[in-house]
Amino acid sequence: MRLKRLFILCIILCFLTSCVDSTQLEKLGIIHTRGVDISEEKPSELETTLIIFQFNAQTDMISKTLSGTGHTIKEAREQANNKSSYALTPGQIRLELYGKEIAEKGIINYLNTLTRDARVSDTMLLGISGTTAKEILEVGQTDTNMDIGQFLHGLIRQEGLEDSIPEVALHDFSHVYFDVGQDPFLPVLTMDDDSPQLTALGIFRGDKYVGDITLDEALLLNMTQKHVGFAPIELEIPRASLEKYIEDREPINPDSESMHVRIGIKGKTTSEITDPEQLHFRSNVDIDIDLHEASEQLIVKDEKVAKVIEEELGKAIKKKYEALLKKVQELNADPIGYGKLYRIKSNNKLTVKEWREKFPEITVDFQVDVNLVHFGTIQ
Repeated sequence: MRLKRLFILCIILCFLTSCVDSTQLEKLGIIHTRGVDISEEKPSELETTLIIFQFNAQTDMISKTLSGTGHTIKEAREQANNKSSYALTPGQIRLELYGKEIAEKGIINYLNTLTRDARVSDTMLLGISGTTAKEILEVGQTDTNMDIGQFLHGLIRQEGLEDSIPEVALHDFSHVYFDVGQDPFLPVLTMDDDSPQLTALGIFRGDKYVGDITLDEALLLNMTQKHVGFAPIELEIPRASLEKYIEDREPINPDSESMHVRIGIKGKTTSEITDPEQLHFRSNVDIDIDLHEASEQLIVKDEKVAKVIEEELGKAIKKKYEALLKKVQELNADPIGYGKLYRIKSNNKLTVKEWREKFPEITVDFQVDVNLVHFGTIQ
């Protein structure tokens, strides 16, 4: 009898599965990209620009742009929801983009909103617009052949996979922000001929956007955070030191005293504090290099030539690191994390205010060890 009842129950459950609302997805507008700006019309309010997926059998358009304003992000989303026949849900946000003005005022409140929402993944990417998030998303959506949200997410993600920029997910920013002795960073997107592109890495002092470093400098910064694998960079080295190894032909620019080389870098930069009292640090840059291309034809036939190239590349990389340090010291923001090393030496008693006072005064000795692995087509 018990088996008979169990069998009947199983049959009923099988029929009940067909009663699930199969049109639920068609009722949702799934937010996958969100831009946050200060409203131009109401400076006391926020304006959000939303790129949503909508699934409608009556149209081929599955991506749509909506906007709304409010004193909070959720209020702005509700206003945008009033313009749509779909119920907007943030469960699939893959990219949040902040306008320049709002990033300069500070973004930690908006990040707290994200981290408190269980539907939001902490692996979502973050970025800054060189102007407003609305401009990047609306103009980009109009002038690109694909969904702008997917395009921007792929653009940032690809640079990260190539190790050209550090990781910029929500959890990465939050971790660095709350770690005394280091400041966060995010990619900067701008418009060029009505096409969005990644142009720099934005540096934050706390949660406030204070300035940019170049993408080449972003790669060097990434090397201080992790081991990178043959990420591309272009360097300028003196022509005179390699002149006798250059093929005898007319250069593109005969008056130039330098030549450009395109290389791939594999390695890591490790740092240590050598004198806590004098705020002296040392950063050891150990890298393997692939030589991909040069502005002039180099003849690399023996180890002697390779050593000269290694020496000049090492000098060029050291110069770039020194320029990067000077730039971030002028911004009084420490994206590399020298403050964490100092904090360990001071038994974790360092405060953010104290490090702001000390960081512009630190000195760093960059020791660069270059190993030329492959010559590519240069040989």
